[in-house]
Amino acid sequence: MTFAADLSQRATKAWHITILVYFTIFGLTFSSLMVRLPLVRELVDVTTSQLGLILFFGSIGSITSVTLAGRFIARFGTKIAVITGVTIVTAGFVGQVSFIANGSAVGYAVFALVAGLGMGIADVGINVDGAAIESATGKTALPKMHAAFSIGSLAGAGIGILATQTNFDLFWQIIILSAITMVVPLTTARFLPAGNGIEERREKLAKGQKPLEPRSTIWKDRRIIFLAIGILGITLAEGASNDWLTIALVDDYQETDANAGIAYAVLLGAMTLTRFFGGNLADRFGKARTLQVLAFGGIIGLLLIIFGGNLYLAWLGAMLWGCGVALGFPLYLSAAGQGENPARKVAFVASAGYLAFLVGPPLLGFLGQAWGVTNMFFVIVGALIVTFIFATGAGNTKGAGSGH
Repeated sequence: MTFAADLSQRATKAWHITILVYFTIFGLTFSSLMVRLPLVRELVDVTTSQLGLILFFGSIGSITSVTLAGRFIARFGTKIAVITGVTIVTAGFVGQVSFIANGSAVGYAVFALVAGLGMGIADVGINVDGAAIESATGKTALPKMHAAFSIGSLAGAGIGILATQTNFDLFWQIIILSAITMVVPLTTARFLPAGNGIEERREKLAKGQKPLEPRSTIWKDRRIIFLAIGILGITLAEGASNDWLTIALVDDYQETDANAGIAYAVLLGAMTLTRFFGGNLADRFGKARTLQVLAFGGIIGLLLIIFGGNLYLAWLGAMLWGCGVALGFPLYLSAAGQGENPARKVAFVASAGYLAFLVGPPLLGFLGQAWGVTNMFFVIVGALIVTFIFATGAGNTKGAGSGH
């Protein structure tokens, strides 16, 4: 990539560290709020299905901005996209907690939409930057960047658990974390190159390249269809863990908010370790087999939660669930990018992943309301079985690859 090659080694290192910081803060406030969803549900006085609908508004915002992010970045670059996205996300969280504190479900839903809009565009921006950094350094960087996201999420969950145990006010919890988040773009903007995204797009146009394959070719590619179906299953399972694990333990296990929060923290910790070290598994055993082994572990974990009826088994199940979904995005997108003209293939598979991750879990709330949240987890077991079957599309090519 010409843009990346034009940067000095020192500038690239500063850019790399900055993007790691952005990945970390992106999970912080979100997970601290997810841990306290049982309290949120009580404060705004909604049912489980209504809470799922509110979360769905956030997903609508994210899906919308993810769809439009490519055009935005092509025009303004990743720097503007990331800073704008972080600012919108922060405003969204401040608005959400303000309306939650006042018991307004409608206001909560509106600002969940706003936060989703910011999250989508910033998420695409930092991933585009991550890919450019890989090109500049010649080293795989994105998997550990996603580990940084998990570390931030784990820290946020810990903050949420501590706040629950000390009965710290939810409003001030989110306000303080939002202020910390906004410090990052204010202090690191100078380390984000202004031209990334714009220059890459201009180069392609100037050379008359047509990297996108016809849509019909994608639909005829059996391997890509397998990857899209596989990523649908594993990202549905990952997204559902964020939205419904704590609710299941509070509602069906009759556990405290703190114990439910610990389960979520265990899940995030397992995801973090798997993302940090799991690339070695793909190097040794290949993408398909790695995805299948991890998916099988996730299935066992979910069954422990469904049938265990014991808090310690639930914590073990949460750990296996986290391991099972951790490498879904990185390995599926890496497999999609193999071969000629990978752009359309990667976009197609990534869109399937984003759709399942953002839209599927909130809709599961309606099943949770009808069946009970723990019984609803059978649907997620089915999703991981689908992943296990269709992971064969990833082949036996070795390497950790890149991803979401």
